[in-house]
Amino acid sequence: METITISKSEYDELIRQSKRMKFIEHYRPTLAQDIDTGEYSVTVHENGIIDTLRYGKGIECIDKAIEDIQEMQKAFWIGEESEIFAGRTVEEILIELFDEKEREEVLREGWYGPVDLSLKMTVTDSETGIKKLTTISKLINEIVVFPELILTAYN
Repeated sequence: METITISKSEYDELIRQSKRMKFIEHYRPTLAQDIDTGEYSVTVHENGIIDTLRYGKGIECIDKAIEDIQEMQKAFWIGEESEIFAGRTVEEILIELFDEKEREEVLREGWYGPVDLSLKMTVTDSETGIKKLTTISKLINEIVVFPELILTAYN
């Protein structure tokens, strides 16, 4: 196996590119270029409802669309307070990530609640094993596909 060393900025760019690809693969946004101005438009929509529409030059359009989707997210604990999810609503999270029996039980028992985005949590970096203090908001900004489990007691 060959080892290659890259700079931190190159590594960060690879991560950004990976997130863009994951976003595009999941949301399948509509991309169009205006012939007169050369600007692009990116439309992210689901079931005929537009979540965001962005105009801009090149890749900045996709980056702004990602930011828009991230800003729409809220945080909720579901099942137990140490299981924190990001999504627009509890219902969206339950539909996407839980089976019907679990959904009914969570709603019936009231096993869910909002989480403050400024809440500080200690998390362990999966790559380095180093613990760091961060906010729920910052964790959401590291994700590009929603809804998603962002924190468990095991992080």
